[in-house]
Amino acid sequence: MDANALFLPFSLGILLGDEAERLLGPVDLAVPSSVRLELETLVARKAPAAEAARELSKRFPTVRAAGRGDGAVLAAAVRRQAVVVTADRGLALRLREVGVPVLKPRGPGRLALALPRRGSTSRPTRPAK
Repeated sequence: MDANALFLPFSLGILLGDEAERLLGPVDLAVPSSVRLELETLVARKAPAAEAARELSKRFPTVRAAGRGDGAVLAAAVRRQAVVVTADRGLALRLREVGVPVLKPRGPGRLALALPRRGSTSRPTRPAK
C-alpha cells in the first residue's frame, strides 16, 4: 500500500482488507518502509488524518523498500510481484505500465482492480501488498 491508500478508510470509508479480499481472495497486506517514513513526515506536518493513517499502518507488516516516494513503492512491488493499493493516478499508471496490478478507489467504500496494461514488462501474481 502506498501512503494515500492508508487515508482511504478515513476519506472514503474503504475497508482495505475487506475490499482486497473481495477482489483477490485471501491477501497479506503490507506497508513499504518508505511509506512509513512518509507517514511520519505527514504527522510532523500535522496533515489531516495523518496520525490515523500512521496508526492504521501499524496493523500491517513492513516490507523493505529502498529509496523514497513512488519509486520505492514501484520497485518493491515489482521485486515482490505484488498488487499495490493506491489512490494516486500517476503511480497507478506507472505501476500498470510495468506489469503491476493496482487496487484503486471506486467510490465510497469500494476498491476496483486495474490490471496491467497490454505489453507490460512483467506479470505480478502475488496478492495485494
